[in-house]
Amino acid sequence: MKAIECGIQRLYHYEKFNPDYLATTLSRQSIRCSDLRNLNDPWDCKPWFDANTVDDPAKRASLIAWLDGLPPAVPMLQHQEAQRSFMLHNDLEFLRQVVVGMSENFKETSKRWRIYCLTPLPDSTLMWSHYAENHRGICLEFAVDNEIFGNAREVAYRSEYPCWLPHDPPDEGMIEVLLTKSDDWKYEKEFRIVARASTVNAELPTLPGEHYLALPAGALRSVIIGCQGDFEAISILVAKKAPGLPVRRAVRTPNHYRLKIEPA
Repeated sequence: MKAIECGIQRLYHYEKFNPDYLATTLSRQSIRCSDLRNLNDPWDCKPWFDANTVDDPAKRASLIAWLDGLPPAVPMLQHQEAQRSFMLHNDLEFLRQVVVGMSENFKETSKRWRIYCLTPLPDSTLMWSHYAENHRGICLEFAVDNEIFGNAREVAYRSEYPCWLPHDPPDEGMIEVLLTKSDDWKYEKEFRIVARASTVNAELPTLPGEHYLALPAGALRSVIIGCQGDFEAISILVAKKAPGLPVRRAVRTPNHYRLKIEPA
């Protein structure tokens, strides 16, 4: 589901305090999206296609029909193309290795996609620890009443690895790959903005550059500073680059293992 459909009013993004990145976000009103090749979860957005599906006659036929329609990865002579087609239709082990190879080569496809990770939780001790440099970083607060953040999509958490097929990723199948994670991460309650350099469909934003996505007017509502962050330095930077933008602070709750977010 999309954030707006879930009734969420605010989404948050944790990050280290990098003065250059934050200055760019504030002055250019743009956010830096993540390269799929650099995610901390080694399974995230890196699908392993199930080579055993070639043993299912119906799935095998669908896969072969899709492969037959693809141009060869390298130029081939006519007899080489005919031999490849024959092996796809008649050699299960060859077909199985093709599927394995497509898993290895998926990184080329992933270069075209970017994601921006969000959560409705601004007070997660674990996320402040993991993503915001042990509570020394920041958390950006965004409103959801706009096209970009309202259309952020909910991540699906699964206990078993999905049965991905190579011809699933185009269009909505690809979106499913980018929105599926192990349920080890379900505590994050993650939503994602999915974007790429060229438009996939009308619902996906387009990146004008390699990493940065323009923010809708008024989408950024505050900068929250971690309980161990340099409040003075970060506040000065925010005031210089985005005068009037509220600065808030995460603080430890006395006598409890909880954080609370102070009002601006």
